[in-house]
Amino acid sequence: MQGERAGLINAQFDNAWLDAFVDRPATPAAMPHLQVLREAAPEGLECVMWLVMRGALTDDVDIRHRFYHVPASNTAYGLLVLEGVKNPASTAS
Repeated sequence: MQGERAGLINAQFDNAWLDAFVDRPATPAAMPHLQVLREAAPEGLECVMWLVMRGALTDDVDIRHRFYHVPASNTAYGLLVLEGVKNPASTAS
């Protein structure tokens, strides 16, 4: 951890980012890096790597598992297990 904002935990931003990452990936992709730095501190820039992974999936995804936790340490922990939907029309109810 580094800098004055090391250890910043912004659960509201984190969860909103995860929501958008799943349903509206263009929204976090358009977010300037400086905004991510303000909201999530330097460690939050790992979100860029997540966006690269999201680009490898289909537009529609199923959430197989989602977990967010703030342990007794300096950072929050977010976990998403996503599966690309091969034929979105066949999953409509």
